[in-house]
Amino acid sequence: MPQVGYSSTQVCNITQLPYGTLFEWMSTGLITPSLVKPQGRGKRVLWDFRDLVAIQTIQRLREHGLSMQGLRRIVAYIQQRLDIEHALSECWLATDGRECYMLDGTQLLGLFRQPGQMTLFHLLDLRSTTNQLRTRLNPSAGHQRSTKARARQGRPTQQAKSA
Repeated sequence: MPQVGYSSTQVCNITQLPYGTLFEWMSTGLITPSLVKPQGRGKRVLWDFRDLVAIQTIQRLREHGLSMQGLRRIVAYIQQRLDIEHALSECWLATDGRECYMLDGTQLLGLFRQPGQMTLFHLLDLRSTTNQLRTRLNPSAGHQRSTKARARQGRPTQQAKSA
């Protein structure tokens, strides 16, 4: 069975990243293809979807002001201290342009300036909050909404039996 994946040319087309930039990121170890690793000059590599997510994450963080050196430090910290191998595709990251944060449960963990420092931010789940308020205001609508949501997700709903 042939291995499914993306060539470097396809990755560049999909992510709209210049080939030279992808090669630079690969040569510095910031990103490596997951399926087929580089094995010498002229050898083809093969990327998977998780790699595409990591590349897009790097692009977005760079667009918001994080340096390449900072990104390398962040990835190294996540991999070594938090034991997450694919940091750029498995973590929820946020930036304000000066610091990079990782969502750790319900708090943000600083990764760049003071790695491991918890912030004073508290994240709120607005969807959950609004659903709770709607249910309190109209309990029967909340039941109908949750039944519809389960049906959309393919979960079986309990039907009332008629006598």
